[in-house]
Amino acid sequence: MNKAAPRLTFVVADDDRMTRNVLRLLLNELQHRIVGEAADGEKAIELCRAHQPDIAFLDIDMPRADGHQVARAIRENCAGTQIVMVSSLPTLPNVQEALEAGACAFVVKPFNSAKVGDVIRLCQRKIAAAGKMDGH
Repeated sequence: MNKAAPRLTFVVADDDRMTRNVLRLLLNELQHRIVGEAADGEKAIELCRAHQPDIAFLDIDMPRADGHQVARAIRENCAGTQIVMVSSLPTLPNVQEALEAGACAFVVKPFNSAKVGDVIRLCQRKIAAAGKMDGH
């Protein structure tokens, strides 16, 4: 890993504990910091409002608010947070709705460290373009 790369903060929201565990391991391996984990959409919104993470990984299919609803709430309350939608169903309607809701990337389950690294780099470019990384 490039030591000069800034450490990013993340909220990980997925109702599947194994998916959250895999993402936690991958993000820790990449030397990033998870500031919150949620098993439902309402908790994800709460965590994003409280921590204003750099990036939120959101499962589409969650109880109490789906990933699309969470993404729209993040857009309203956490303008600097980049959204990565995660799903095992990469249907065209799911991808289109994710992008319309404000996602900058879509990751298909099961994923690997290379794919997660790719979307993080994409998000980093968007954060840098917005000037947010100056404060890290």
